[in-house]
Amino acid sequence: MAAGMLRSDVLVVGAGPVGALLACILARAGRSVLLAERGRLRPDADANPDTRGYALSAGSVMLFEDLGYWPALMPFAAPIREIHVSREGTLGTVFMDSDSQGIRALGQVVPAARIDALLAGELARAGVRVLEETGFENLSAAKRGRRQAVVAGPDGDQRISARLIVAADGIHSAARAAAGIQVLRRRYDADALVFDVRPARAHRGRAFERFTPEGPLALLPQSDDRMNVVWVAPAEVCDRRQQLGDLDRLAELQQRFGWRLGRLQTAGGPVGRFPLEQLRARSLYAERLALVGNVAHALHPVAGQGLNLSLRDVAALAAGILRADDPGAREVLAAYAAAREADIGRVAAATDFLARGMLADGGLIRHVLGAGMWMLDRLEPLRRFFATEAMGLQPQPRHLLRELPAARKAPPRREASR
Repeated sequence: MAAGMLRSDVLVVGAGPVGALLACILARAGRSVLLAERGRLRPDADANPDTRGYALSAGSVMLFEDLGYWPALMPFAAPIREIHVSREGTLGTVFMDSDSQGIRALGQVVPAARIDALLAGELARAGVRVLEETGFENLSAAKRGRRQAVVAGPDGDQRISARLIVAADGIHSAARAAAGIQVLRRRYDADALVFDVRPARAHRGRAFERFTPEGPLALLPQSDDRMNVVWVAPAEVCDRRQQLGDLDRLAELQQRFGWRLGRLQTAGGPVGRFPLEQLRARSLYAERLALVGNVAHALHPVAGQGLNLSLRDVAALAAGILRADDPGAREVLAAYAAAREADIGRVAAATDFLARGMLADGGLIRHVLGAGMWMLDRLEPLRRFFATEAMGLQPQPRHLLRELPAARKAPPRREASR
């Protein structure tokens, strides 16, 4: 049974951290926003099974600070004060620290579950109307400054008319497919296992990235002296490691990582698993439709740049919309795409090289890679440039975001209506 038409300035499809954050920004600025989510919001962090820790760059932390959301996340955040990068079998290492960059931290690691919980509450405060358990069905051609979408929810199909539709529904986006936007896709011959460990020695804000013949292994500091492990390996190796008991899995991890933090002990909790692929959309927009986050680009998790890149999408698109009378105007979306292409291309190329190029393990290339890491660690201008890129300190449209109404207040807005 079809319900009546809903009308809104903006329809955001997908309530992950990217879609939810964009919806909050636009609603607080007075836009009417509908948010369609195929699952349910997760306001209870303790009941959320997501074991990932997001390594937020300094630039991403600035975005949360500007929006007034950082105080709620800070108690659960672990500052990254040092980053140690090494490659198994070579002497080359790279060391970066916050003191040498003149800042308090290179970034912050925040549990994904805490970000989900924060944004679930802020959506309600901002006045975003959320349609839960609602899947995207199809899309009509734009007409008279609007575009219609059909979503399917618990009460049947629902038509929505919006001036702009934002696809934020993940790597297998139904909204992107409905718009006919093609993608370039590469499936890596690897998956990532994600779980927590508790080291015998305090991590003191140190993050580790170790390149092995199987793939990168990262240990990220957590707020209660745990470490979040992201362990990349071929699918068959992940199959075997998932089937191991905790102690056997830890023993294998210890052999790979070493004893920099003393003995690694189980921290409880599930072992998550994520297939890895790179994806690039051929266009970041279509008529009255924009792509953000993993809908537009998906990266290998090496160096932890995926969410940071997506948050820069949010900042750029929000800034363009807040400047414009018509959020879905072609010039607004074209400017957004032009502003994002270089950053996306650079980060995608860098993470792909680290994911595949660093696997080389024979002949001269092994020594060249080790020498390159050695030079990066010792040439201060090169190391400073690398650190700045890793911190995500690219220019942000911060002056516009600072003009938003206070995070804890309900700003005047036009309600989404039938």
